[in-house]
Amino acid sequence: MISLNRASLRYGQILGLSPTTFELPAGGGITGLLGPNGAGKSSLIQLLSGLLPCSSGDVRVLGEEPYRNPAILARIGLVPEGDRFPSGLKGRGWLRMMGELSGLEGPALEAAIEKALGIVGMETRAHLRFNQMSKGMRQRIRLAQALLHDPELLILDEPFNGLDPEARILLMEMLRKLADGGVKIIVSSHILGEIAQLTDRILLLFRGRLLAEGNVAEIRELLDRHPVELRLSAEDARAVARWAVDQGELVGLRLEEGSAILAVRNPRTFLPRMQEAVVAGKLPLTALDPLDLNLDAVFQYLTKDHA
Repeated sequence: MISLNRASLRYGQILGLSPTTFELPAGGGITGLLGPNGAGKSSLIQLLSGLLPCSSGDVRVLGEEPYRNPAILARIGLVPEGDRFPSGLKGRGWLRMMGELSGLEGPALEAAIEKALGIVGMETRAHLRFNQMSKGMRQRIRLAQALLHDPELLILDEPFNGLDPEARILLMEMLRKLADGGVKIIVSSHILGEIAQLTDRILLLFRGRLLAEGNVAEIRELLDRHPVELRLSAEDARAVARWAVDQGELVGLRLEEGSAILAVRNPRTFLPRMQEAVVAGKLPLTALDPLDLNLDAVFQYLTKDHA
């Protein structure tokens, strides 16, 4: 569905996105663009949504170059960062106007509005003016507008900014339902927890560069120079430590009350051996807790390596 071949974006002398190459397959699912502010997420979104042409390289969305391509833009839904609604306009009137700009009219337009409002749960509140709506309600109207024309690809730039916890949960549930229904979704965020909860795949950007892609476990496997940390809990933590010292993959060890913290170079061979020892009664574990097989640790490792 999406392919970039050394695509870059410059703003004058400023390089917003370094030459980047990746592919995303067709079909539903949620891909997260993760990175701090200034990482290049919005630059990448501008290329994918056809707002700007790439400065070099090649961008293909749904098989074609998206920039100034109405046939492709008609198949993309975009929720840009921030909202700039006319305060006195009503939600339903806004959707009607935007639907007409998308080429909808008459009964087809009204049906599309009702369907989109039903998806985002705003059927009974779309009559409100924007200055009467909460941030979460306006965000749902923005999502409804992006869904009016039944897009195959939905792109959201920092959609959770300013939302309270309840509104964030509701938006995540909506996006999961859309992905389950076959819509390909791309969501950008600088908040690790949101991306970890929501996405199937991650593109991790830092200072305009694509550092890694995959799910958290796949990206973590790329970080060979950073041993995986495991907490092994047991009544006799020293016995666990003695066993671990005999294993070739161990590169670090410290003891805490009731547990041994291990740094393991190759968990693919270490973990099966540990499992065999537990089953054989040689290793009396009560719990195993991986300490850095999470997005926060992966992000810290990658950005530290490339800082």
